[in-house]
Amino acid sequence: MFCKNCGKEVSDNAVVCIHCGAAIDKNPAKTLSGESKTGLGALLGVLLGLIGLIIGLCMYPAESIERQTFIKGWGIAFAISVGLTLIFYFTVGASVLGALATY
Repeated sequence: MFCKNCGKEVSDNAVVCIHCGAAIDKNPAKTLSGESKTGLGALLGVLLGLIGLIIGLCMYPAESIERQTFIKGWGIAFAISVGLTLIFYFTVGASVLGALATY
């Protein structure tokens, strides 16, 4: 197992880290991995964007200037949002994988 304070390996029976002296938690809390949380956030963002599109299309009459303007504006905002989400997702993912590879 590894020390949560300094990240160095300690024996499974250790009570304190021999490297930094921090107490070793025998029952670490189980959480979702960072990748799962990020993927869930990206999926939620896309779904909410699609819900916004559907609501906007229902608000404006077909073939109206307002509806065409809404679709263009929404499309641009959605494309930027998805692009930034993907850039952030892959940048953070690469950083986390790089950090984990050092252990």
